[in-house]
Amino acid sequence: MIQLPSHLLYFLCFVSALIISLISIPQIILVATKKKLYDTPDNDRKIHLRVIPNLGGIGIFFGFITTASLFISPLAFEKWNYIIASSLLLFLVGIADDLVSLSPPKKFLTQFVAAFIVVCLADIRLKSLHGIFGVYGDLPYWWSVIFSIVGIIFVTNAYNLIDGIDGLAGSIAVLSTLMLGITLGGFGHPGAACLSFCLLGGIVGFLKYNISPAKIFMGDTGSLLIGFIISLLCILSVNSFNAFTPYASFIHSQAGALVIGLSFLFVPVFDTFRVFTTRLMKGVSPFKADRTHLHHYLLDMGFTHSEAVTILVIANILIITVSLVTQDYNPNIAILCILGMSLSLFAILYFMRKKRLAKFPRSGGKSGGAKPNIQKLPVRNMDKAAPDQ
Repeated sequence: MIQLPSHLLYFLCFVSALIISLISIPQIILVATKKKLYDTPDNDRKIHLRVIPNLGGIGIFFGFITTASLFISPLAFEKWNYIIASSLLLFLVGIADDLVSLSPPKKFLTQFVAAFIVVCLADIRLKSLHGIFGVYGDLPYWWSVIFSIVGIIFVTNAYNLIDGIDGLAGSIAVLSTLMLGITLGGFGHPGAACLSFCLLGGIVGFLKYNISPAKIFMGDTGSLLIGFIISLLCILSVNSFNAFTPYASFIHSQAGALVIGLSFLFVPVFDTFRVFTTRLMKGVSPFKADRTHLHHYLLDMGFTHSEAVTILVIANILIITVSLVTQDYNPNIAILCILGMSLSLFAILYFMRKKRLAKFPRSGGKSGGAKPNIQKLPVRNMDKAAPDQ
């Protein structure tokens, strides 16, 4: 690790990744436009009405990987090379899916391999539930491995699934990576903190071109990488808890670190779990695309993309606040408080949307309702940029 004050090192990681992302994405837009590598509207579940490049994840990846390679030393973060190897696998499968569309089994297989590498070879795994579900003490090794791999794959896909409107996945990821970077730095894990700030810079640079009206989408190339890295950073933040640091006055225990870590990614996880459960109750595949995500509900209420993103980011901040307040309770009670607040907010949204749609059938608000027919354009079919784009 370059010998610099930690706060300056984190700042350099963020700025370097930001600059690389800001420089590379306009070039990606230019090439994608010339080669007609677009995400094409389908008049069904996709919300945008224009053909838009969907390879913004390349800029995020370049900013993240280049800066991390420059500023992170194996001496400061042992086995971090396995994270790079896994990230490269997801990057390649993301590009392939954005360009030619891969089948779900192929994508899940790659995600499993990537998660297996970091869990089993880098030993980045959740070693205890710290009282959640009444489970105390260390988990048996293989239970820890299975639980961690399943959790990483779920969070990876959760970020992929919320990438449905301009700026949403990126804005939620900015909040998560910022909080995780501060937490890891506060607990004395500079290597992982640098990783978080490198990803933060790449995403912020991308958001300049993705805030509504978007000039480019991140595609699977970006969303899979973001979800994967954030899931690892959450595990590392729990395992890095240090009661002898000043930051322990904010996060008081490993159980508290686990609850607060969950709150950092609660919006995508809650939305994905809710949507999957609803689809299964209806007897359809949990992977069948529809318009039941939180951002769809907000658009149906008449909110713009930017307003919907702001509402969901504020909701995530409220969830984090609740987790900080309840962290000293039994972790099951703390999680129930978070879940109760989330369900309450969703219930309010659900009934307000229902009332509005009853008054204005199929209006869908400003952006979320029925869309006009779009003339078929002579471009490649980029229909898999994001499951609900």
